[in-house]
Amino acid sequence: MRAPETVEEVLDLTGADTPVHSASAVKNGWSRIVEGAVRHGEVIVTNHSRPEVVVVDVGVYADLVRRIQAKDPLEILRADFDHRFAALNTRAGADKLHRIAAAGIPAGTPREAIRKSGRRGSVR
Repeated sequence: MRAPETVEEVLDLTGADTPVHSASAVKNGWSRIVEGAVRHGEVIVTNHSRPEVVVVDVGVYADLVRRIQAKDPLEILRADFDHRFAALNTRAGADKLHRIAAAGIPAGTPREAIRKSGRRGSVR
């Protein structure tokens, strides 16, 4: 599996509210980076605007190691879902969800695809 090459790719994995700091910001403000990791679970550190490392809270790290050691696919999926769902519990996540909902179903979407999606109600 290849490593993410853009900050957006890392944010897709970690959640939109994950703080992002440049390497020089880390050098000049390590305590802020640690505070961000403790508060958000992880902090993305970039070098020339490309993701280089993720500083992870020790609790998050321990949880990742335990899940990997357990090798329970359902637990891994559950934790991934919980993490992604938690991103909606932020202001940015809520705003994005509201924008998506407000946009509605794109014009020209086949009715069969909508029916298969399980969406209830009429199709306009």
